[in-house]
Amino acid sequence: MSRYLQRCGLVCLLLLVYCSSNGKAGKEQTAGPQNFTLTSLDGEEITLSKLKGMVVIIDFWATWCPPCRNSIPVLINLFNTYKDQGFMVLGISTEDRAILEKYRDQNKIPYPILLGNNEIAKAYNVQAIPHMFIIDKKGTIRKTQLGFAPELEPMFDTLIDSLVKE
Repeated sequence: MSRYLQRCGLVCLLLLVYCSSNGKAGKEQTAGPQNFTLTSLDGEEITLSKLKGMVVIIDFWATWCPPCRNSIPVLINLFNTYKDQGFMVLGISTEDRAILEKYRDQNKIPYPILLGNNEIAKAYNVQAIPHMFIIDKKGTIRKTQLGFAPELEPMFDTLIDSLVKE
């Protein structure tokens, strides 16, 4: 019961934050830790700084989070559309590896799912999920998106399209 209440509390917090901010776009910011290295479900070490020159979405998410689950098909579509144009999606979750592997396989997620930790979430000030960071080719955060709704898909597509062409 306690875990259920924690999850409900996180979902409520997410909805509250999402409804009050509906995403944050604004001045460009320097990305969080430029040189984090995390391990993917496939055992590959991925370092953010080695992806400079690519447009990257960092997606902090969890399998139990409904808005996170709703964002997955959009991220898959973006990845499949733009991966050959210098675009990458990095899904970061702190959940158990077996749960993530099962979810990835069931949903045919083609981009790397990274095994996150509290330190990386804290470094990016992630307090609710989904929490996405869109980073341009120079390593600058161009958009932060807290929460997700399917209506955001055209905005994501337009932004990624313009960033890969820069």
